[in-house]
Amino acid sequence: MDAAPPIGAIISLVLKQTQQQHGPLFTIQRGWKQFVGKELAAHTKPVSLRRGRLIVHVDRPGDSFALNYQRLRLMQKLRKATRGRVEEMVIRAGEI
Repeated sequence: MDAAPPIGAIISLVLKQTQQQHGPLFTIQRGWKQFVGKELAAHTKPVSLRRGRLIVHVDRPGDSFALNYQRLRLMQKLRKATRGRVEEMVIRAGEI
């Protein structure tokens, strides 16, 4: 019978997989104020990044317009921060 791997090795593997899967979203969330500005960050929130699609929730219609207005500049910043993992941004009304 094979011995079970040490718990430390299992935890390390799980953390590494989590970082690979969710790291780009965490990077975006941590830097969101710098990406969009303090006022816009107060009413918007990046909530998901899957298959290159970043989902951003907004709590006011005007904020959706503001994000769209700066979309090109914002996408450049997001791509640079995530090493190209963000391919598109979808803006939806939602909880912040």
